[in-house]
Amino acid sequence: MNRTSTPGIGQWLTVTIMVASALFLLYQLYNYAGSRTNLPAGLTIGGITVGGLTQEEASEVLTNRYLNSPIIVYHGEQSFELNPVNAEFQLDLEQMMSEADFQRTQQDFWAGFWGYLWGRPVEIESVPLAATYSEAALKRELERISSWMDRPAQPPQPVPGSLSFQYGVPGTRTNVTASFVDVEAALFRPNRREAHLVIEPNQPTRPDINLLTRLLVNHLQDYEQLTGTVASVFILDLETGKEVSINAELAMSGMDLLKVPIVLETFRALNRAPTLTQQRLISDTLVIQPDHESANALLRFIAGQDDPFQGAAMVTETMQRLGLYNTFILTPYDEAMRPGQRTPETPANRVEGLRTRPSATMQTTAEDIGTLLSMIYYCAHGRGGTLLAAFGDTLTVDECRQIVEFMSRNQIGSLIEDGVPPGTRVAHRHGWISDTHADAGIVYSPGGNYVIVAMLYKNDWLEWETSSPLLAEISRAAYNFFNFDNPYLGDARVTN
Repeated sequence: MNRTSTPGIGQWLTVTIMVASALFLLYQLYNYAGSRTNLPAGLTIGGITVGGLTQEEASEVLTNRYLNSPIIVYHGEQSFELNPVNAEFQLDLEQMMSEADFQRTQQDFWAGFWGYLWGRPVEIESVPLAATYSEAALKRELERISSWMDRPAQPPQPVPGSLSFQYGVPGTRTNVTASFVDVEAALFRPNRREAHLVIEPNQPTRPDINLLTRLLVNHLQDYEQLTGTVASVFILDLETGKEVSINAELAMSGMDLLKVPIVLETFRALNRAPTLTQQRLISDTLVIQPDHESANALLRFIAGQDDPFQGAAMVTETMQRLGLYNTFILTPYDEAMRPGQRTPETPANRVEGLRTRPSATMQTTAEDIGTLLSMIYYCAHGRGGTLLAAFGDTLTVDECRQIVEFMSRNQIGSLIEDGVPPGTRVAHRHGWISDTHADAGIVYSPGGNYVIVAMLYKNDWLEWETSSPLLAEISRAAYNFFNFDNPYLGDARVTN
């Protein structure tokens, strides 16, 4: 018996699936072939996914993300928008599209199609961002922000009506160079396009010595008008050579201040170490004593005979040789001029309208005494200077050190000493007569060593209650200038 074979349902289903699959594959192949004209799936340019886009569309995306999106720049808590165009930021779209097209043409057709079918694009190399910017233009933008936001430091100022300082206030400063790295990175990032500027503290500059001059001038002008006193001040920075000079060339009575050149001349006259008797005379001359016998005895030693007038002339000659033309000693202490002697004219005492009445027999200026102390200091510290150059054969570094050491023993607890912290080394010689009070010394301070000479004059009688506090205040102002970061205010220190 013959049978006629007909397809069953299973066969029809199989054929149907195969036909449908073939049609699906053909449809997908058609779509994939059409998409091959666009950028490959999974492609990134400059960190942005552009797969499946046309080159025009990809260019637009890149432009929007890199050129039209501002950078957020933070200056501390404040933020600013920085337009990349202002930094002359430019995209090289032609180069990036060329590299992207190369990636497209190099992709294997069937491998790509297989990845297309399964939604798993074939791995391809990403195209790096190709862009440039102008460092100069970016710097201008950052400096513009800096000019808006930076706070300049406020410099220190003298406090009107006092001998104290108003300390400066720190500011802020943008370090534009250090900020470049973060801002540049933000320009080249497709996201997190923000950067933080490097902000540095801008400390007030240390004051120039002119600030101390202004402080003293302002205060002393008021003081002179109030009390009728004349003030003469000389301060010398022993490291920089900068100085404060306020009426420092004014002729003043020499008083006990001139015992310093007497001791200097004594050491010049010595050809061996001083004996115990000579040491006592030197010490008594440089340290407060009720009389002047020791100084007059040294004048006799200088003369080499029992003639202190000759010793005084030799001291004066040495001062002239050192260029201290306003300093002279005509007579021993407590002695009148000899017949025929007369007060010599100096640049200081022959000025018209001299406001002081200096001693006829002993005169100096704050500048002269201050300059002499600086010479002794440089000699004592082995830094050469005028003394060793002029008297190297009759004066030694050790002798200069001995002078400073003897002066350091002169401790009275007032005047210059009252203006510096307890324990500060002050090598000084003070002096006072009825109308003139003065102190001159070398101050060794943590912030720098300096010479200070302050002299006050008032017709007929100068009250101690008037002069002593002022001389201490002048000393304190000088100390606080040299120790600006750790000043001394009376009984207590303050720290900025």
